[in-house]
Amino acid sequence: MAKQKTILIVDDVELNRAILCELFQHTYAILEAENGEEALRVIKQHQEELSIVLLDVVMPVMDGIEVLRRMQGNAALERIPVILITAESSESTALKGYNLGVADIVNKPFNPEIVSRRVENVMELYEHKRHLESKLQEQYAALEEQAKKLARTSAFVIDTLSTVVEFRNGESGSHIRRIRQITRVLLEALSAQYEEYRFTDAQISLITDASALHDIGKIAIPDSVLLKPGKLTEKEFEVMKSHTIKGCEILQRLDLGHLQNDEFYQYCYEICRHHHERWDGRGYPDGLQGSEITIWAQVVSLADVYEALTNERVYKPPYTHSSAVSMILNGECGSFNPQLLDCFLQASDKLREITVVPARSAGDGSVSLESELVSQQPPTPSGPATLTERTLRLLELEREKYHVLAELSGEITFDYDVSTDVLQFSEKFVSVFNESFRMMHARETLCNSTMIYEADKKIIEEKLAQLTPADNVRKFELRIKTNTGEYEWFEIWINGIYMADESDSCSNLIGKLTNVNETKLENARLRRRAETDPLTGLYNRSAVKRMAEGEVGAVFFIDVDDFKGINDRFGHANGDRVLQQIGSGLKAMFRHDDLVGRIGGDEFAVFLHGQNDRSLLERKAQDICRMFQEVRLPEVRAASVSGSVGIALCPEDGADYDAAIDCADQALYSAKNAGKNRYAFYDRNAKTAGFRTVLSEPDSDKRE
Repeated sequence: MAKQKTILIVDDVELNRAILCELFQHTYAILEAENGEEALRVIKQHQEELSIVLLDVVMPVMDGIEVLRRMQGNAALERIPVILITAESSESTALKGYNLGVADIVNKPFNPEIVSRRVENVMELYEHKRHLESKLQEQYAALEEQAKKLARTSAFVIDTLSTVVEFRNGESGSHIRRIRQITRVLLEALSAQYEEYRFTDAQISLITDASALHDIGKIAIPDSVLLKPGKLTEKEFEVMKSHTIKGCEILQRLDLGHLQNDEFYQYCYEICRHHHERWDGRGYPDGLQGSEITIWAQVVSLADVYEALTNERVYKPPYTHSSAVSMILNGECGSFNPQLLDCFLQASDKLREITVVPARSAGDGSVSLESELVSQQPPTPSGPATLTERTLRLLELEREKYHVLAELSGEITFDYDVSTDVLQFSEKFVSVFNESFRMMHARETLCNSTMIYEADKKIIEEKLAQLTPADNVRKFELRIKTNTGEYEWFEIWINGIYMADESDSCSNLIGKLTNVNETKLENARLRRRAETDPLTGLYNRSAVKRMAEGEVGAVFFIDVDDFKGINDRFGHANGDRVLQQIGSGLKAMFRHDDLVGRIGGDEFAVFLHGQNDRSLLERKAQDICRMFQEVRLPEVRAASVSGSVGIALCPEDGADYDAAIDCADQALYSAKNAGKNRYAFYDRNAKTAGFRTVLSEPDSDKRE
């Protein structure tokens, strides 16, 4: 009677463990652990019984990633497969898991049937792997003792391994047979055509046998990547590309003894590692170029491309022989050795006979093995493959969940398709802007529309121009007209999605809009409060300095004459009324873009942007002096108020605002020394006291 398989479930949430127990308890023996530390103890105690571990990531005491590191360190991962079942769905976590050797990753909430099938597949795969490793050890030990059985035993091992790879990869058993045949034809053509490639019959047989193991590394690629029918993400494509390295690791892990230096082993290793290298250096994993790639790896590479083109895959129909030959010769599938291409063309008729599947033309679009892996839809005239009802239902469910979350957060999501120039928003866009959620001819529409504040359109252009594959996220703010008819501030996040190929072209822009108008207005109110003098409502000292910094213009330094006497005689309340009237008077007589501020006590400053007209400044100074004479205190009829004004230019008198205000201060004291209600211009060339004074004539006091 077969021994019952045992599953270890590791999760800190008891309900999660209970659900998985319900799923597997009728078929397998169950062990449980509620944290990583406890899991390691169970693994150590029951390692001979365990068939698989279902492992959560986020747990107390010790998390799942640390458990994987410990298992990797003591080689437990080589014996016991691990599936991560976790709510932690970030790509970085998934990549850590794959790099540490997990067999698969399932995200919560999960479909029980899918989890059950994945567990069964992984256990079966590892059983095959253990069986094959054991079988290979036996066979290679026999090879060492029985040299006469070398050919038969090698064929058995190769066929077993290649069959397992084909079975798991979802390909028919004829794939490896065709690779062998194409490889032999090309090797024979090379030997006949070029002296430097004279292979013996024995070498051709060894290379042909070794070609069957070119994709052995796919045994180590998780089902979620290997069997994915749709487009692979960049991260998944990197995992898929690793099958070249994984295959070499499998070969190295086999205990071949002294045979590891054998010619056949070298063929296997170099073909497995380099059958995706390209003549121009744009292949992987090592980026080899030209003759750096062994000729047998080049031959299998070309055989693999031709076989893939002329036979059906889950992501594409077959191409005709003539279309495949044309695409390869035109460089649409990567670059190859010119000598090899010449032999490929000469052997064309023989290759046509190997193509046993009736092929139909699939168009003239370019295809390579790399692009097949990431192709989302086959380039057929009939368009993309139809998704199953179940897949559509799950995709619709995910879309609905995402939209609900976006609605709850108050955000509007969008997706711009670069190729079709269509911009599509989430439903909330309609209610906020009274516009359709789908915008055709988006570039022209947005350029001509008044929806976006005209001055802000250039912000979009600048931010989009900055996007690159390596730096593909931008955040900025702009004003958009809502259904109220008013422009409101929105924060925009844009993420560029780039093609995972040589073109590095941007295919989509996705992102979100968040209304930040209230926040912006509140921040503006707080900023105004921080920059405003509470008594007069004018700018304060720091605000005037900040806004005048680096500007060209004229500075008025204004001071109330004998303000202390006013406070002493009439009280501070009346003194405050004097300052308020002066502030109102100054604000009324200057332009809205001039800076009028109270910079301390009874001192005021005015900065006139771009002004250096002496006659205009003199008239303004006279207006200020007259304004002082009009100040009234209702309770004190005899009150008399006057002031003094110093004037300086920036940058003529002072290079910056601070220097100019110092010069205006010196001119102010010159005016005060001459009497009340006077003004003076600073003049650095004057002989007396460093400035020249121009005095106003005080108007007669018309008050009673």
